[in-house]
Amino acid sequence: MRYLLIVYLFLVPCLLWADCPGLAPARGVPEPAADEWSLATLNLWRLRDSRKDSRLDEPLSTAVLEQRIQALVDFIAGPLQAPHMLAVQEVENRDLLDALAAGLARQGWRYRVVLKEGNDPSGIDVGLLYRQPVRIASAQRLFAEQGFHGHSLFSRPPLQVTVQAPRQLQLVVVHLRSARGLQKSRVHEKRQSQAALLANWAIEQDEPLIIAGDFNSTWDAGRISASYERFAESGLFNLWQRLPKRERYSFRHRCRPQALDHIWVSPGLKTFVSRTAASRGNAGRYDSLYGSQGVAPVSDHDALVVYFSAQR
Repeated sequence: MRYLLIVYLFLVPCLLWADCPGLAPARGVPEPAADEWSLATLNLWRLRDSRKDSRLDEPLSTAVLEQRIQALVDFIAGPLQAPHMLAVQEVENRDLLDALAAGLARQGWRYRVVLKEGNDPSGIDVGLLYRQPVRIASAQRLFAEQGFHGHSLFSRPPLQVTVQAPRQLQLVVVHLRSARGLQKSRVHEKRQSQAALLANWAIEQDEPLIIAGDFNSTWDAGRISASYERFAESGLFNLWQRLPKRERYSFRHRCRPQALDHIWVSPGLKTFVSRTAASRGNAGRYDSLYGSQGVAPVSDHDALVVYFSAQR
């Protein structure tokens, strides 16, 4: 019996972390054309620094942090083709985005960064890297003070960015409540409240609008889809619809493909979308991810990228 218990304790983590079978080969996305500008969204998979700032913080060693920063720089400049705007989730602070920007500068890409600290007890936030010709007028947190049963409704408040060029618009970067504990009514209610508040806010906007990031929800997946369906009432267009059905995923839950990461655009911007693409090589590679501590692959999510025409 003792032997069986030891075998069980050894095998279960290995099975949980195993790379999924039949994965698509790793591939990048197309380079933007001369008359296009691009926006990508990517979950950075717990990108933390080497300091322990709270009880829930899980710092990286200095060596692993340096390796992860370099791996992400290589991924952004390589397979992601240095998008003009990169919305990111699961990053601990601005210093880490500055480190990414410095690494990208060494490869010839001059990025600026935006990050506003949120309410997450473990310290993770959402942020943005951007480069020319993008110009930004302002950035602020949305709904940061909104309450929920005595706590913050958003641990990671959406980041609202006013973009002046290459087109005037509002960009909102999100990382909504995960589906962990979804069987609890409180978790379900919180996810629904976040989606409803964001959807209602989007409906009220007059300017062109993009909402991008990790929604932790998808279609046709039972209870996990409720917040997706609620947000879809905003009337924004989901750019996964521009890809073939077999390509509509950015994550693998127990090896089943799911589209947790989304880019939504207002109807007026839809006409400027020239194409959409998704990278491959991250999602479903659990053993490789945990084994390399986020160096190869760099995330448990694939990236979603949209290309806008500058001419129309």
